Amino acid sequence: MLRKQEGELITEFPVDPAQIAMALAAKVTFDTGLLGGNTLLVRQDGVKKTIIEYRPPQKTGIFLDGSETALRVPLPGLVMIRVTTEGKAPQYGLYAVKRRPDNLDIPLFHTPIPNVFGSGAICWGTVPRVEDAALRGSSLANDWTMLLGSSFGDHAVTGKSKRQPQDIRKLLIELEGKKAARYPTSDLIPVKKTLVQVLGDEA
Repeated sequence: MLRKQEGELITEFPVDPAQIAMALAAKVTFDTGLLGGNTLLVRQDGVKKTIIEYRPPQKTGIFLDGSETALRVPLPGLVMIRVTTEGKAPQYGLYAVKRRPDNLDIPLFHTPIPNVFGSGAICWGTVPRVEDAALRGSSLANDWTMLLGSSFGDHAVTGKSKRQPQDIRKLLIELEGKKAARYPTSDLIPVKKTLVQVLGDEA
């Protein structure tokens, strides 16, 4: 119950606790700065929450549409950005990096998998979204699982490889055929932006 007093007149009326929480959250600002480990940054600005997580280079199973067997390919280091705002669908950015970020000025590269646009935005298609409970946390483990466990189609396959500029899937198939242990980072295409620019901290 919310109580208001005007002179000698006192009025009480019910309020939704969620609305009170939202009003209070709108005044909260929090920024961890660059962290150690795989969670790079957690930032809260009112009801907007930004989480950035690093995924080290590793072999990954990638399912391509039409195949029942996953390609086992090395991927470079990846950086995922998730931005949530109360009541709205989360927004994502996904980029490749040549090393673990030790500052926010690190250059970003196009992600060498299908279904990720040049802007870094992810085409989720029919992939189930992360549940609300996980969105309230500060881990992107479920987001990585949902994305990399999905089947990749023919969307956004160009402009991600110097060797295979027309279709990144051809390079992934080639890497599996060679049983490559590491992704050739010299083949990555620059986004021409840094993390700090993508976050909007700098014009």
